[in-house]
Amino acid sequence: MLEDILDILQKSDRWLIISHEKPDGDTIGCGAALMRLGKRLSKEVVFACADPCPTRYSFLLDDIEFTVLRGMPEDFPGSGGVVVCVDTSNAARSMPGLRERPLSCPIINIDHHIDNERYGDINWVEPTASATGEMVTELLTSSPWGMTEDEAVALYVAMVSDNGSFSFASTTLKSHDYAMKLLEAGVSPNRIAEELESNLTADVLRLWGAAMTRATTFADGNCAIYWLSREDFIDTGTSRQSTENLVNFLLRIKGVRMVALCSELMEPDGSSCAGVRASIRARSPFNAREVASIFGGGGHDLAAGCTIMEPLPEAVSLLRQEMETHVSRPHINR
Repeated sequence: MLEDILDILQKSDRWLIISHEKPDGDTIGCGAALMRLGKRLSKEVVFACADPCPTRYSFLLDDIEFTVLRGMPEDFPGSGGVVVCVDTSNAARSMPGLRERPLSCPIINIDHHIDNERYGDINWVEPTASATGEMVTELLTSSPWGMTEDEAVALYVAMVSDNGSFSFASTTLKSHDYAMKLLEAGVSPNRIAEELESNLTADVLRLWGAAMTRATTFADGNCAIYWLSREDFIDTGTSRQSTENLVNFLLRIKGVRMVALCSELMEPDGSSCAGVRASIRARSPFNAREVASIFGGGGHDLAAGCTIMEPLPEAVSLLRQEMETHVSRPHINR
């Protein structure tokens, strides 16, 4: 598998690297590392996503171009090129039109989601990896090209963003082995921690405060939930990108093992609700992906998401019901 991917990358003159919609640190970090690699190999590279990069990860893009596209390019990468989708479990979460428009080049799908739909021509899927960043690290360290410090920094961000800085249950011995390789390439964990954790604005803090005032526990203290309305985003001058990692704070409540943040989505003109995005987190033995799948979502066992096409109050109520049902199932041993 690795040899096939390396061979295609070597032979392809044009790379289209696609991050998943509503990008997080894992998909941005992997894409940035591959973008830098492609440039280093004198390839023509486009790094694209259907949504903007969250400000939190913008330091990874300081000297490379990140393109927001609402659909597949008409004439790129074309024959002799390759499409690389990173950390993207299905075609619908990649770029609109990816599977609808015939391509004259292969699609390489690199991902660690257990529910990946194997939509590529080459599908490298490793559900045991704590982040797709681990896989791209393996790809680069197995290649004849090696890895620069900037590429290693991007991949370290990818890893710590998805495995909770090595604190989540998905972290393995391999995770630390890959981290060692990245440190050997010049990564400074202290500098990256400062970049990721010391970049909140007062507006974002006000947004988070609005959510925290609504924090509610239920299901005998096993679950917690809070929510944000479109008015909260308008009043604070923020966007849904400003909510990354906010859901994790609820897991700090003693005894809580499944949590959710519901964020009201707006139509582009801000005129009406376009559904509610729910971010769900869990600790074993509970399963966030099982709850998200009820609403057509997916992700990992301990971190998942979905969109509920209901007004905000109804969406919060429906999600609470499903979470309570899930944690009360008699066959779950605590």
